[in-house]
Amino acid sequence: RLAARLPYEEAKDVYEELSYQKTGSMTIHRTAQCLGQKMRQTPPEISLVSEEDKKHATADGAMIHIRGEGWKEALVGAVYEVDECREATEILYAARLGNREALGDDLYRLAGHPELQASQGMAFVADGAKWLDEIKNMQFPLATRIIDQWHAREYLWGVANEFYGQGTGKAQGWAKEKVKLLKKNRQQSLRQSFCRMEPKTKKQREVLANTKRYFENHGHQMNYPFYQKMGFHIGSGVAEGACKHVIQSRFKRAGMRWSRPGAENLLALRTLHVNDKWDLLANYQRN
Repeated sequence: RLAARLPYEEAKDVYEELSYQKTGSMTIHRTAQCLGQKMRQTPPEISLVSEEDKKHATADGAMIHIRGEGWKEALVGAVYEVDECREATEILYAARLGNREALGDDLYRLAGHPELQASQGMAFVADGAKWLDEIKNMQFPLATRIIDQWHAREYLWGVANEFYGQGTGKAQGWAKEKVKLLKKNRQQSLRQSFCRMEPKTKKQREVLANTKRYFENHGHQMNYPFYQKMGFHIGSGVAEGACKHVIQSRFKRAGMRWSRPGAENLLALRTLHVNDKWDLLANYQRN
């Protein structure tokens, strides 16, 4: 449990301070790795149990350093409910090192193995990456696909800053006006605004082209007034929080380097910790 929260050396120090018994950081390392490996081989059965139909799924990625490979993406996702105030509740997390298909399976399991029609009452909220669409289409085919509003806003602010200068009044005015159109689902007005712009530099052309493409591909997934009326989330704060809570706070401390198996095993133990399911650990320890 300490290894899931702290670097192995710190876990050793805390254990000795609280138990008045000596141990070694490698003992903690071996114990955590052994349990994590068992959990990867036989994932614990955890699911979101609720009578409500407003289940949400989301996913994102955070980079961690793998020895001999460099920076690699650790994938993290969550399944959760939304209450009457549209606040996330009952959040359950999943994490994998680069295995998108496995992360999708984990999210499907956490959602309670919903059948096809059951996924119709769900929402999948994330940015526009293709691999996220693949997870949604495979595991939650009838769920409402929502592009995170904050990512859409970032594209608008990127155009504003590139064309009118970072932080200038003109850039802020342009961006705020376009964000208002975004909130009202005025996609046609946004596209017309992009078409009227005349880039003068290579960077401006690139930023504008990327933004046009993003809104052409995903504009139909940005009907935020409708999503809010349905009681859905429109932001990926849960996914971004998961990146920090599950991955970065344990795997991206100063100087950390991981072997691939070591990271994968600890990820399995880490998700048990963040989901507060330590009662399941006894099954693995007995075996």
